[in-house]
Amino acid sequence: MTVPNIPDVQEAYKSGTRIVVGSVGNLTADQELALKELWIKTLSHIESTAAVPIKVTNDQVHADSLIAAGISADQPEAVAKWYADNKSKVEDIKYQTVGDKLYLDGKHHPIIPGSFKPLFGDDPSSRLFRSTFWKACTLYSSPDSYLLSFLRATSWNVNAAFDKVVHSVKWRASQAIDKLMWDGELAQNKKLMESGLSIKVGLDRLAFPIIVVRVRLNVARERGEGTVEKFAAYTLERAAIIARDHGERATLLYDFSGFKLDNIDTAFIKTLVTMINESYPQTLNATIMFVNSWLFTGVWKLVRSWLDPVIAKRTFIAKDIEQLSAFVDRSQIMVDMGGELKYCYSFSYPTKEDNAQMFDVEGRQQAENALKEAVAAFEQETSAWVSGSGVNSYNAKSRTEAAASFSDAALKLDPYIRARFTSERLSK
Repeated sequence: MTVPNIPDVQEAYKSGTRIVVGSVGNLTADQELALKELWIKTLSHIESTAAVPIKVTNDQVHADSLIAAGISADQPEAVAKWYADNKSKVEDIKYQTVGDKLYLDGKHHPIIPGSFKPLFGDDPSSRLFRSTFWKACTLYSSPDSYLLSFLRATSWNVNAAFDKVVHSVKWRASQAIDKLMWDGELAQNKKLMESGLSIKVGLDRLAFPIIVVRVRLNVARERGEGTVEKFAAYTLERAAIIARDHGERATLLYDFSGFKLDNIDTAFIKTLVTMINESYPQTLNATIMFVNSWLFTGVWKLVRSWLDPVIAKRTFIAKDIEQLSAFVDRSQIMVDMGGELKYCYSFSYPTKEDNAQMFDVEGRQQAENALKEAVAAFEQETSAWVSGSGVNSYNAKSRTEAAASFSDAALKLDPYIRARFTSERLSK
């Protein structure tokens, strides 16, 4: 399948110039029209689903065991009984989470608040399309950027982009991605977090942050059911948060050094690829496979068939350090991969102090109110633009200011609604 008008990412790395075509401030007349049409469809869908909640099913990204049992962390007696009743499971390395480890070590004080409250007054058991859509937009510098990511991913096919937006928002709602990030690393598998299977290290030649997946650390038989889906979703949502401050893009680097038969895990790769295709189509500027193993040949044939054509154009194989250095300067490549960067991963266990703002109820309410006002203002500006009753351009001054207010409100609300991850805690 040939996908037209896809900028050559490899050429961008050669020139050292980021691709900005098709982004906010860099739209052609046809692209602006496509954005307008997508907003018309999206706003109409928001209106038509105003009273239609999306049930949280957690059928893919499984809920935390305590939550699944209907127990809140602020019920100490119920929590203690649950741990006593499930002692063998929580001590099993396949299932043990970071939170389990802390509890078993006698650290029973809360790291995050016990009660989770979704944004915009949604019920914890369901989400509205509107609230989930705007929460997804907080991952970008402008709500326009969120929709443009789907337009670029579908080669500016408005209907296809709209279908992807709806599917992605429904997925985020049904899998409670907001709750996943509220829990943060506490709900993730302890062994995966301690090993550093997925870590943020360095910048590529276009100054995009690099998320390194060290494949040799992943052994499918050593983890329990549901672990991989939760970890994949967390990895990609974290990548989107990291990318937000770096031009809304990150680079995913699979390090296949030391790759063995035990590390062949098509379930993990397919889960990642599917989530990228459907919900994070433009978060990754490039995906690089650093590999020189005959074992990978068969795996790659399978993986390549799963890739969306647009994403496939941004996926590369680097067989040695020379080929990898075309994308990443040696000073940003870890020593154990043949580079010059001396980096030693060490997992930092979260503390209450790391997430202090999550306990500030009044501060969160003020920040959430500010976001609600920003959403209303941007919706009003956008409705006026697409209806022809207001500004005649997506980047008119009043609408641009509304987008900036939305971004500012989103960033200020962020520390109240999710736990900090390791690289954030270590960068303090």
